[in-house]
Amino acid sequence: MEDLQVNRRDMMGGQVEDAPLAEPTSWDYHLVSQTHAQLQHSGFYWGPMTMETAHEILSHTPQGTFLIRDSGQPDVFFTLSYQGEDGPTSVRILLNKQLFSLHGSHKTFVSLFALLAFYTSSSSKLVLPYRRQRPELLKQMCRRALIRAYGADSIHTLPGLTVQVKEYLYAYPYCT
Repeated sequence: MEDLQVNRRDMMGGQVEDAPLAEPTSWDYHLVSQTHAQLQHSGFYWGPMTMETAHEILSHTPQGTFLIRDSGQPDVFFTLSYQGEDGPTSVRILLNKQLFSLHGSHKTFVSLFALLAFYTSSSSKLVLPYRRQRPELLKQMCRRALIRAYGADSIHTLPGLTVQVKEYLYAYPYCT
């Protein structure tokens, strides 16, 4: 897991300072609800799943394959499970003062997806999301291709897209 403990940066590229643990607020619950809704469109969110089940699924995958699942701990919402060098590993995803981090790391991100974007684009061990739908739906692959090519901020400017297509793109505006 040490390779995943690299500097995380906010969306503007700046370092987000560490903060002492705080009680969850209504804003935290709103952020978790919003994150959960977007995770539903990711394809690699598995919902309620035990660590043992996640590790069994990942044990037959290449190194760097990962999924997100609900945490078994009452004070943690999500867990990242991935296939590491020594086999499957799980790490709690913490939320503190509107910032996400991996358990054991002092680095934070403004969103779970910023955390994933960093770890999938850096020299860390996260490489490939393990999606529930296998093979993946063509519309999901097209959504990621459009986001990758034009960026989420440009969706509204793309000609020829219906309102329904734009809503589908905005439902999960990430490349992961």
